[in-house]
Amino acid sequence: MKTTATVVSVNGPFATVQAVRTSACEGCHKMADGEKGCAVCSLVGGGKPMTARAENRAGAQVGDKVVIESASSRVLLDAALVFLLPLLICFLGWLIASAVTERTLWRAVGAAAGFVCSFIGLRIYSGAVRVKRADVVITEIVGDTDRSASEA
Repeated sequence: MKTTATVVSVNGPFATVQAVRTSACEGCHKMADGEKGCAVCSLVGGGKPMTARAENRAGAQVGDKVVIESASSRVLLDAALVFLLPLLICFLGWLIASAVTERTLWRAVGAAAGFVCSFIGLRIYSGAVRVKRADVVITEIVGDTDRSASEA
């Protein structure tokens, strides 16, 4: 997946980039009518800035407009972790509770506990991984808005 972003800060081989989420809302009929978008646009944050840590392969500086890219495999893995893992752990919680008791209430509690624990685990995993890797890669510099304005 590719999109354009602006470099906000640079720290060694990494940069913080900011992009506007527009892909989900580009085809929205409400946007075409001049409105701020539909309920889906407001839920996914259409038009709101998104910040990400990027590997700065292109040597971009603060203020540069850049093309950022994320691997499709990374996006699919993250989607599987966020959507499928909680369901799997929820089902596992239900199975464990079913082995212990015949009461439906305790089975539901086991499933709910598994569901909540999966998100706690994902939060811990996300915090540990965020320090070690970049979410996206800067592949090219499209323009440098701040530097060209200051040089003129």
